[in-house]
Amino acid sequence: MKVIATHKYVNNFVKFKSDTINMILGKCLDETVTQMNYYNYRSEFKRNISMNAMKGFAFMLNSELTKNSIVLNNNDKKNYYAMGWRFINAFKKSELYENSLLRDRTRLIIINGEVGIYAQPDFVDYINEIMYEMKSFSLKPVPEYVRVQVKIFQLAYPDFISKLIAFPRNEGYIKTQTVIVKKQAERTRKSLLKKLYKFTMENGMDMDYNDAVGNKKYIKYTI
Repeated sequence: MKVIATHKYVNNFVKFKSDTINMILGKCLDETVTQMNYYNYRSEFKRNISMNAMKGFAFMLNSELTKNSIVLNNNDKKNYYAMGWRFINAFKKSELYENSLLRDRTRLIIINGEVGIYAQPDFVDYINEIMYEMKSFSLKPVPEYVRVQVKIFQLAYPDFISKLIAFPRNEGYIKTQTVIVKKQAERTRKSLLKKLYKFTMENGMDMDYNDAVGNKKYIKYTI
């Protein structure tokens, strides 16, 4: 069986590659708010979540900067800390935090029993059947690669509502943006499945079928 992760296919649709510092910021913010939701979910850890999140963000940011041999002056570092604090507070007002949503385990999309695509959106609400993909940049307009990413996640969660939610980190006041992505028409879905199949057959990694599936939830398609 040939397998790939969703991002390997999606990367083909990225028109402008982020520089290292922006990639680091995105990674640190993502990990910070994921931990916030975990601690919010575990009621015994609810005290001082915002301050602890800020400390965690600062620690991760400094670690990633050191790892990538990037040295920032004090003013730049203060600006990134301030941005992180704004992001954390905007996230706390969102439905993601209010509902203490957690990251779901990776699912596997199987096509023709020959290829598999691993899919893992940022957050999943099983009660209301909504999957979320979170971004730290503006969705006005929504980049093509983000739409492709969500369309793949829709294959893994066919009965769920798909929501994009963004907290544009470069804005002085972060206003949450929400975009509901419509379900794909049958023709569009079949076209995507064919493209994924072809790409994975050509670029995927060989794995034993049982090892690829493991104990993951999976959904099968035939084209």
